[in-house]
Amino acid sequence: MKAFDWTRLFTGPRRIYTQLLFWVIVFFLYILLKEYPQRMSGMTLVCLVLQETLELAIPSYSQNLLVLPLLQRRQWLAAGIVYLLQLAILINGLPLLLNGIGRLFGIVFHITDIVDWRDQHFAFTMVAFTIMAAFTKAGLDRLIRDKQQRENELKHLKAQLNPHFLFNTLNNLYGLSVAGSKKLPGLMLKLSDLLRYSLYDTNQHYVAMQKEVDYIANYVELEKIRLSDRSHIQLRVEGDRSEQYVAPLLMIVFVENAFKHFSASAGQSPFIHILLTVKDSKLRLNVKNSVDPEFIPPPSNKKKGGLGLENARQRLKLIYPGQHELTIKKSMDAFETDLTIQLT
Repeated sequence: MKAFDWTRLFTGPRRIYTQLLFWVIVFFLYILLKEYPQRMSGMTLVCLVLQETLELAIPSYSQNLLVLPLLQRRQWLAAGIVYLLQLAILINGLPLLLNGIGRLFGIVFHITDIVDWRDQHFAFTMVAFTIMAAFTKAGLDRLIRDKQQRENELKHLKAQLNPHFLFNTLNNLYGLSVAGSKKLPGLMLKLSDLLRYSLYDTNQHYVAMQKEVDYIANYVELEKIRLSDRSHIQLRVEGDRSEQYVAPLLMIVFVENAFKHFSASAGQSPFIHILLTVKDSKLRLNVKNSVDPEFIPPPSNKKKGGLGLENARQRLKLIYPGQHELTIKKSMDAFETDLTIQLT
């Protein structure tokens, strides 16, 4: 199931509706929990509960609009002065405002049982709710900023990933076109499908698992067209992938890395074995490719080859913190990547 972006409720125009809904819930909680004298009912009850709700809302907004911005800018002295002035105004002025609302209700709805808020103790309530409001707003803002920062980092990583893949594939196309290969038309069709997916279907945080599997399968078929027949390429997909979602363009990094670096010693057939299984909301990707133990890549190739893997590690930490396990093993004649992700 796709993850719900909760920050949309607290940013943009939606935040107004979210706040209205919150105070409506507070209003009805007062009624549900019977936080009013038993003698009251009808419009008398509505008037009192409205006043009680405003008793919480007004100090919350005054704190977050006046004091909190000064605290966030580290203007401690100004924040302290404004906070003390705010408390004095709220403690002395809020009872008068609530009484004015009560008198207005009394005139419009002919209410006689009206609470005199000057008899209530406001000092503790104002201190408590201004502090609570500030901590809540600051914490929520921090969560939203952290999430937006992670999303920006992910966009940056994906922007690095897509040109990286496209660059490699275009190099392959160029080589086949120079050689006049008859494989070129089929290769271009596969590339078209891959680009359509990477450009139009991966703008979401998560995509249907089947789409990602089809993307990998198309990539493997594309590489089979390019490679010689003596290479043993195998892709196995097992498990129920319906109703499962995964971060896009994450697994392809490990598959691409295998195709980029696989080789074999003289007399041996190079191979790439890919196993993708989904079971009990757990995804496992195992990619194993042969390597020539006598081949030593140039230093520059090592640096370029590590870009995709490092990006994949960073994306895993950002998207699936504590929900994944990545193991990379290298032996004399093989390179193996094993990735496990808890999808829910």
